[in-house]
Amino acid sequence: MAKYPAVVIVGHGSRRPQAADVLRKVAIQVRQRLSGATRVDVAFLEHGSPSFSAALASCYAAGERRLVIIPFFLLPGMHVTADLPAAIASARRRYPELQIVQAEFLGGHPALGEVVSTLFLEAAETAHWLD
Repeated sequence: MAKYPAVVIVGHGSRRPQAADVLRKVAIQVRQRLSGATRVDVAFLEHGSPSFSAALASCYAAGERRLVIIPFFLLPGMHVTADLPAAIASARRRYPELQIVQAEFLGGHPALGEVVSTLFLEAAETAHWLD
């Protein structure tokens, strides 16, 4: 069986260092869900470490040659539509043998409706509005 490609989950970042913990926890969950069969890293486009370019450099240095980039964004704003594609294009020029695929942004996935419905039901049940 071919080795899985590495995963880089890319978020915006925040001036609050604790905010990055959310993305790091998601990365742990993804790693567990994939049974540790692949490398799962996080990266930030602004206000966080590692930066996108640093995360890709780390993957490349570790021998990864196939990457799936997961944009951890709810809306298709500038980071999703312009900044991240530009950063990927730059990485392709820097590492010509690196194969990179950008997945759909988080908010574009149909499962998000299920997550929002679950959050609604949990909140309404906590408030005892569904009794």
